[in-house]
Amino acid sequence: MDRRRRQRGFLLIAAIVLVVVATMLAVTIAMIAATSGSSATDNLQSGQALFLADSGLEFEARRMAQNLDWYRSGTDPTTTSGPQSLGAGTFTTSSNLPATKLRRRLLSGASGPGAAVCVYTIDRFPASGTIQIDDDISAGAEFVTYTGTTASSASCGNLPAFTGLTRGVLIAGTGAAAANHSRDDIAYPVTTLVDPLAISATCVAPATLRITDNTKFLNSGTISLDDGGANSEDISYASSSRAGGVMTLKGLTRLLGAGCPAWAAGAPVRPQLANSTGGSGNDYEAQASAVGNVGSTQRTMNRVLQR
Repeated sequence: MDRRRRQRGFLLIAAIVLVVVATMLAVTIAMIAATSGSSATDNLQSGQALFLADSGLEFEARRMAQNLDWYRSGTDPTTTSGPQSLGAGTFTTSSNLPATKLRRRLLSGASGPGAAVCVYTIDRFPASGTIQIDDDISAGAEFVTYTGTTASSASCGNLPAFTGLTRGVLIAGTGAAAANHSRDDIAYPVTTLVDPLAISATCVAPATLRITDNTKFLNSGTISLDDGGANSEDISYASSSRAGGVMTLKGLTRLLGAGCPAWAAGAPVRPQLANSTGGSGNDYEAQASAVGNVGSTQRTMNRVLQR
């Protein structure tokens, strides 16, 4: 009799254990199924958002191609496209620009605290720094330092402007005297090399190249080096990083292809110069950005546009 009771007690315990195990197994299976479904949805939305971002880049490239006066933009980034519906979501696009243009003529005598360079936008330019006005430092272009920027200058008819000017500046021995500049001359940001570049008959590029950080420079694109004499060179970079006041360029290509000159640390650096003789066949650049959105999933893609 006692043995039967003990057996029934043991079977009851075993049954309870089996019920608990079965319950836990059922809960685990349900959680796996739910997680699997959620992961599948996330993966699907991620792929769709990437497709939308890529489609947005094509849209932005076409939008920029319809406007050949890139550097006349009154904002930087350019005015957003707004949400564009496609398939299961939307994309939004805009472009960053590495330069702007003059809105008013600038005379050679305009210098000092009260002088201003009237431009289309001062967006993304450093609050103080140096610009190059015009393309060729050996033929009419010059370096101009400025101590401030304003979105509305009275002397420019309430247009954006660089203020507090010093004209005809030299950078590492490169520069030219103050000159008259016409409306629509390009104003480029100027920075300097942190690292020297070695001479190379076959234009071998280093793994990275550091320049003093400048907020106007694109995250990927082309830089132009020009000493105002016999040497000029364009260098493309696929990506970059910024830290501690230094911008590190990566994925470099020295575009001359052969006979690349040496450059010392401190040499002036500009974005892609129009009419450059440094190896690039382009005059203008922009960095298109597109954001694809599907549900709560968002993906961003960038591309350098050139013409």
